[in-house]
Amino acid sequence: MKPIGLIFNPFADINKKQTAAKLRSIKKILGEHGLVQITNNTDDIPIALKQFYKEGIKILGISGGDGTIDHVLSSYINLFGSEKLPVIVPLKGGTMNMLAADVGLRGDQITSCYKLINSLNHHSTLPTIERGLIKVVDKRFNHPNYTFTWLDGLLYKFIKWYYKEGAGVRVALKLILQSGIKSLTNINHDLFKEVVSKVYIDDKKLPFESHLLIAISTVKRLVFGFRVFAEEAAAGEGFSILYLRFPFFRKALYQFPRVLYSGLKSDASGNFLNSSGRVVRIEGNRGYVLDGEVYESQEPIDITLEIGPKLKIFSPKGEKY
Repeated sequence: MKPIGLIFNPFADINKKQTAAKLRSIKKILGEHGLVQITNNTDDIPIALKQFYKEGIKILGISGGDGTIDHVLSSYINLFGSEKLPVIVPLKGGTMNMLAADVGLRGDQITSCYKLINSLNHHSTLPTIERGLIKVVDKRFNHPNYTFTWLDGLLYKFIKWYYKEGAGVRVALKLILQSGIKSLTNINHDLFKEVVSKVYIDDKKLPFESHLLIAISTVKRLVFGFRVFAEEAAAGEGFSILYLRFPFFRKALYQFPRVLYSGLKSDASGNFLNSSGRVVRIEGNRGYVLDGEVYESQEPIDITLEIGPKLKIFSPKGEKY
């Protein structure tokens, strides 16, 4: 039995370059421990997972972006349930690679594979970190999706713009700068237009019926290491929630660096919430992002986010990270 199954997305941002060489290196490092499957589209994912499941795979490596990880985990849970999830190893093959960074896998995927094999050879128990998933119910789909981070509003618009401009760190920095300039010179730009919607947190309706953005996550660090959340829920027991309206955004522009790296407390006006919860329902969503994967909508839709299963993710330092 091979203990490691690895899904490789050749179209993920990093994997598009020197694809064959990366595959050879990964297969060589994993050796007899691993079974590697290339997935050229989302339809290939359940086929690969069924083979892994039949082989009794206990460790699931995913080489791709954060969107690939979501597709793989959603497919796995919808196929086999969540009672016996494998240990996940996120390899940096995509653009943002938030999950890999959040659990301490900051090197390239070759380095992460070496660390995985070294841990298997020298530790009786694989060092891991626990993270919870968010279950996303969108009635347009036959099955729920599972994610670590859900974004809408301004962040949804920004990420669409980011991909349109070609993605990458340089593009992100350029667009962040441009967004900052627009916020000072053209505050009526569509980027800052609020989403008309009703939002419920744990069945309690928020007083306002429009918002600038909502960010919901179970990871501690977002892209670029941003630590925006003031409250962190234990894995499988809740998720962090950031809710922002335009009046607070305009008032707190000068505090933006603090918002990104330390997390502000909720504002008494209700225009800014930084808390945690177990269920969020949005009536009138206009599109959202799941860990970097864009889900567009031309018409208002209702979305429900619930606590999903928790899983173990390989981390060289374990919970000490």
